[in-house]
Amino acid sequence: MRTSVHSRHSGEGRNPGFWFHAFMRQSVKNYRTMKGFTSIELVVVIVVLGLLVGAIMLKNPFSISDYSSIAAGQLVADIQYVQMRAMGLRQSQNIAFRINAGDYGLYRVAGVQKRLPGTVTITGTSFSGPVTYNSMGEPDVAGTINLSGGQTVRIYASTGRAEIQ
Repeated sequence: MRTSVHSRHSGEGRNPGFWFHAFMRQSVKNYRTMKGFTSIELVVVIVVLGLLVGAIMLKNPFSISDYSSIAAGQLVADIQYVQMRAMGLRQSQNIAFRINAGDYGLYRVAGVQKRLPGTVTITGTSFSGPVTYNSMGEPDVAGTINLSGGQTVRIYASTGRAEIQ
């Protein structure tokens, strides 16, 4: 009886589907060792992230008083900017405030209209018009700017210092 070379090795010659089964065993073995996420895992992660984002968006961590503090800080920085610009350019610069509005203007600086954050508005000032800083950095008037949320910004005479009260 004559045997072929293939018949000695676990039925390779006798079983025509041997190569297919060997390939499938290797594929299953590789599939088990593959690293990655299944689609179910990805869907679960996306749903959990969606719930977290929704919960965060429903509860806004900032209140009007928080925005008012931020707005007061922004306002003080812009007043100081106008003062420094007047001294640096050696020419007067002004800043105007609109009552019951959420904006103010740095008009001589560059015609810029600035917005206060959130829903904060300027509820009142003790000035009748814009505050003008001369080339020495001195304001033409001293007074206060009141913001919704209870914050007040004071501008001092002579020094032009602006601070939150």
